[in-house]
Amino acid sequence: MTLTLDQTLDLSQRRWRRRSLWALVLLVPLALFVMSYSDVREMGKSGNFLPVDVAAGQSARYGGSDWQFIELRTVSEGIKPGSLPQNAVPVIARFIVEIGDPDLKNLWLMCSVRLVDASGRSWSPAAVPGLPRPAEGIETCTSTIFAGVSQGTRRVVEETYLVPANVVGELRPTIGMRSERPYYLRFARPE
Repeated sequence: MTLTLDQTLDLSQRRWRRRSLWALVLLVPLALFVMSYSDVREMGKSGNFLPVDVAAGQSARYGGSDWQFIELRTVSEGIKPGSLPQNAVPVIARFIVEIGDPDLKNLWLMCSVRLVDASGRSWSPAAVPGLPRPAEGIETCTSTIFAGVSQGTRRVVEETYLVPANVVGELRPTIGMRSERPYYLRFARPE
C-alpha cells in the first residue's frame, strides 16, 4: 500500500495541528501571566496580607518612620445621649510617630489605621457626632502627610472609631501603607 500525495498532506497537516494545539496549551497561560503580572502586583499593594507584630510599648519602622502605639481609649464625655447607634462606643487610637524620611506624600500614600478584633473583623476611622475636637498638635494619618514635617520630629497621630461595645476589650490597631504593602503593622495592646 502506497500513500498518495493527498494522504501525505493529510498526515503532515494533522501533525502540525496537534503541535499547534499543544503549543496553545502552553502559550495561552503564559501570555495571560505576562499580561496580568503588573495588575496582580498592584493588587498586592492595595491590601494588608502579611502582619508584622509589634509588642506592647515597642516601636516599629514603617513607611520611613518609627510608630509606637500608646493607647486605645473609649470616649464618653461630650456625647449627647441617643446621638450614637445602640451599643456603639467611640474609641480613639493614639500613636507617637518619629519621622524618619520626610517624604510622607510618597511613603504614607493610602495610610490606613484600622482596628481589628479577635475574629478578624475590622473598623475604619469614622466621624463621631458630638465628639470634641482633638487638642492642638494631634493629627490624623492623612493630615500628617500634608503637615510639612522634617526628619526627627515627633507627631501624635490619633484616629477615631465607632465600634460595638462588646468588642472594645479585644481590639488591636493595625497600620498599612501602599509603600510597605503587603506587610502591615499589628500592635499588641498595652497591659
